[in-house]
Amino acid sequence: MSVMTAAEWDAAPDTADGELVDGILRPRALPTAAHERIKAKLRDVLNRLVPASMVVVTDLEIRLEDLLRRRPDLLVVRTVGWDDESARVEPEYVVLAVEIVCLGSATTDRKHKPVEYADSDVPHYWRVETTPEVGLHTYRLGENTFYLETGLFREGDLVLDPTLRWATLEVNTLLDP
Repeated sequence: MSVMTAAEWDAAPDTADGELVDGILRPRALPTAAHERIKAKLRDVLNRLVPASMVVVTDLEIRLEDLLRRRPDLLVVRTVGWDDESARVEPEYVVLAVEIVCLGSATTDRKHKPVEYADSDVPHYWRVETTPEVGLHTYRLGENTFYLETGLFREGDLVLDPTLRWATLEVNTLLDP
């Protein structure tokens, strides 16, 4: 296993199947059908809710550091000043990063990515658990670059994050009919 430089990573023709962690290519976990359904439903809901100054994107790389690049399941990005022709986004444009936990991503989504996103001052992080039932954990950035949990929402709940007022949705919209 060799360490890649930021320039080597940026010049690579296709990095969509991996993330760069400390200069090492880490393959992404293969998503399940349930993961992809929830992702599509959440994207649709967020697309209806985001203010005109923001956009919802999927599979876009966030450049946390030169040798730390992540690819969240969903991002809500400020459009002012951001080059939407780019395959990458800098953390200062990100309003919300969302990870949907699946087999192979649990530890990373629950422990590593929240710390990395908080260290990069991403204001909001959501984690969607898919088993044994769908649960949406919402977090906001605290004063000391740590996330503070703002809620855990399950079937029948209305997601209400007091620090992200536009993002109000029913958890049931993420579930299969």
